[in-house]
Amino acid sequence: MFIPKGDYEKILEVLPILCVDCVISHNGKCLLLRRINEPAKGQYWFPGGRVNKNEKIKDASLRKAREEVSLECRFEKIISIEETMFARQGDMLTDIHTVNVCCHLSALEVDNFELDDTHDGFVWVDAEEAKMLDLHEGVLTPFLKCFQ
Repeated sequence: MFIPKGDYEKILEVLPILCVDCVISHNGKCLLLRRINEPAKGQYWFPGGRVNKNEKIKDASLRKAREEVSLECRFEKIISIEETMFARQGDMLTDIHTVNVCCHLSALEVDNFELDDTHDGFVWVDAEEAKMLDLHEGVLTPFLKCFQ
C-alpha cells in the first residue's frame, strides 16, 4: 500500500513507526549494511524497515531480507525490541521515532547476495568485530544478544 508523501509526513510527525531489523547470520557472522539515507546515513545497520498492515513480524523480516539483500532466510526468533529516535537532519522530512522488532534470521545461502539502492557497503562480522565498529546502541544490543 502506498501512502502519499504529504500524508506520510503527517504520520511521521505524530506516530512512531513499527519496523523490523533483520539480524541475518551465516557461518558465525552477522550482516551489517552501510546506509546512504538519513537517519543514520553512513552508519552500519541491519537490513529492515516498516511492517505493513496485516503483515506478521516473521513475514516482514523475511520480506525485508529479500528486498534489501536478495537473501532467502529462515526465521529463528525475535531477539529484542529496540527503540530509536533521530532528530531531523539532512534531507529528513521530520524527526523519526521507530519501534524495532529485532529478528534473528539464518541465511539459507549467500550466493545471490545483492545490495539494494539504499546501501553502499556491507560487512559480515562476529561479536568481537562488531564491538570494534562504532555501532548505534540499537544495533549493537541485538547484535550481541544474537550471539548469546
